[in-house]
Amino acid sequence: MKKLLLVFTILMTIHSFGQDGTIVLTDENLGSSFAKDILLIEDKNHEYTLEQVLALPESAFSKPDQAVPNLDFTTSTWWMRFSIKNKSSFSHFILETARPITNKVDFYQMRGSQVENEFISGDDYSYDEKVIPHNKNIFPIVMYPGQKKDYCIRLVSDGEVITLPVKISDRLSFFENDAAFQFGFGFYYGLMCLVVIIYFFFFILLKDKAFLFYILYVAAQALLQFTLDGYSFHRLFPAGGYMASHFVVIIAGITIIILLAYVNNFLNLKEHNKLMLKIFRVCQVLVVVTIGLSLVPGALYEISYPVINGVSLLSIILSVVAIYRLRYKKVDVDIFFAVAFTILIAGAIVFILGNFNIVGNAGIAQNALKISSALEVAILSISMSNKYRRLQREKQEAQAIAMKSLEEQNALVEGMNVKLEAQVKERTAEIEQQKEELAEINTEILSSIQYAKRIQEAILPSDIHVKTLMPESFVFYRPKDVVSGDFYFVEETTPNAKSKLVLFAAVDCTGHGVPGAFMSIVGNNFLTQAITEATVNSPGEALEFLNKGVSSALRQDRATNTETVRDGMDISLCGYDPVNLELYFSGAKNPVYIIRKSDKVEDLGFDYDEESRTTLKAENSNFYLKEIKGDAHPIGAYIGDELKPFKTHEIKLRKGDMVYVFSDGYADQFGGPDGKKYKYKTFKKFLLAISHLPAEEQKSKLIAEYDSWKGGYEQIDDVLVMGMRVV
Repeated sequence: MKKLLLVFTILMTIHSFGQDGTIVLTDENLGSSFAKDILLIEDKNHEYTLEQVLALPESAFSKPDQAVPNLDFTTSTWWMRFSIKNKSSFSHFILETARPITNKVDFYQMRGSQVENEFISGDDYSYDEKVIPHNKNIFPIVMYPGQKKDYCIRLVSDGEVITLPVKISDRLSFFENDAAFQFGFGFYYGLMCLVVIIYFFFFILLKDKAFLFYILYVAAQALLQFTLDGYSFHRLFPAGGYMASHFVVIIAGITIIILLAYVNNFLNLKEHNKLMLKIFRVCQVLVVVTIGLSLVPGALYEISYPVINGVSLLSIILSVVAIYRLRYKKVDVDIFFAVAFTILIAGAIVFILGNFNIVGNAGIAQNALKISSALEVAILSISMSNKYRRLQREKQEAQAIAMKSLEEQNALVEGMNVKLEAQVKERTAEIEQQKEELAEINTEILSSIQYAKRIQEAILPSDIHVKTLMPESFVFYRPKDVVSGDFYFVEETTPNAKSKLVLFAAVDCTGHGVPGAFMSIVGNNFLTQAITEATVNSPGEALEFLNKGVSSALRQDRATNTETVRDGMDISLCGYDPVNLELYFSGAKNPVYIIRKSDKVEDLGFDYDEESRTTLKAENSNFYLKEIKGDAHPIGAYIGDELKPFKTHEIKLRKGDMVYVFSDGYADQFGGPDGKKYKYKTFKKFLLAISHLPAEEQKSKLIAEYDSWKGGYEQIDDVLVMGMRVV
């Protein structure tokens, strides 16, 4: 009796396969999705075995009504049962099913009630266990024309969406079409990598956080698509398991966090819309919480998938709302930035609504985010290029108005003082009114000084420019007030057709603050002119050109003029020939220090300062300091005197030499336990002690030494120290 029942069950199983769930392959329909022809059943409690599924009657199954069914966010086990009848002229086929990020896809080829072939795929398994190594879930089918075979597929998800294409192609056509798809993927990821590389250099050049957030966002978006396409499983987590399954939620959350930070920075929401900034931060907290939930096994992990999709959609919508709200308020928001996020939200809405099974066509939904993100990145690149051009234009405009702004500022201060003196004498009854006017004018002055600071910083050579011309160098620059009377100068010039010189100078103008800053503008302009002056071919001639220019600009050549300015500047100007290792130096009151290492004094090549070496540690005892003093007269300052020439010193350098130029602010600083000056003797000893270190480390040591010495004492002057190693 039991044998009879077993035979009856097998006959019913074969009968159920033969009646429905049959896919008929022809030459014309290969490459299509046959999902409407399969039988599908959900196993919510993970109870069914393969034998039980085979034994179920046809009425227990449902038939999808879409070419690519969307089974929604699910933790169920799903079973597909179908037969394939081959009426085509091909015998070798590839079956593709389920998204690349599906956890388990088990494929069974049946012969009656027996399993003839069994293959596994999905990111819960090792990538090496796939029968065909590919980012998609694909399986081989061998069936000769006229044959019919039965199949069963088991799918398991841990909460992510399952979409169910059942595409069958002949083997050759599949790989031909797949090559075109892989080319498209390569173009997409190549575009994203190119954008990251290009705008990384923009960030290095400009130090603008908007560029940093942009490249982080593009990189995160690319990695998200890399994961959705199944490549992270292949390339990053080939062993499968926990990280292969969880990474999609983690990278999706990181992408949204960076996106909100980028939009906030670009739109400057702190200034333009503080309420929207608070909402952005709440969304970022929600994303962080969701990422945390995804790391906890069980129900919390399962709900993280729909939550991260919902929060992502909300965040992108909020970004677009913020953009167009600011444009509505007449805030200048780049049109390309607005268009890019409009395109992104369109693609994201289709993608996320597809995950929620609201958009019916799963193929369109899954590719919408990739297409929209590629278009968004291309358009955002234009927007970031506009931002770069705007920053450059603002810098040029700041340099153009620098002189005029400082002149107006000095005139304002002078006029204010005259006006206040007259009012004190003539209208003592209006003292309170004068206080109010003074407070208003003082605010304007402080604002102008702050603006002058930005102008002065724009005129100084950038760190990149300095490092380009002097790779192993440093600049320690600390103004006493908002603006400085000290400035440094670094440029390249060609005095003749055979050589190029790197000119660098440390300049100390009379005074500090606003008057010193004005003098620094005058000095910078004349030094810049000296580079292109045909009659200037040495540092000494450059100082003479500067001396004449300053004296003329300040009218010091008119001895009878009581309005003449008794100001000038001290300077160390060097011309460095990196090819011939020669240094040309000329100084107005200020010297240059050269520190050289030599095992033997007789091989040193110059006289050295023995006194400064007496306290050196034994390991540094082979370092020697050469001081070359500048001329005793400054630039300008001597009213009615005849302008004196400046001597140019020629020094042969060696590789490894350190060259230092500086103002007097460091050595003249009061501090230490007794509140005394630091002095040049101590300064020389310290330079000797650190000269063997890399340039940036020397700078750190100089800053630490200065701060330690100054302690609680007030900074008395602007501080400037430049160092360059001969390489």
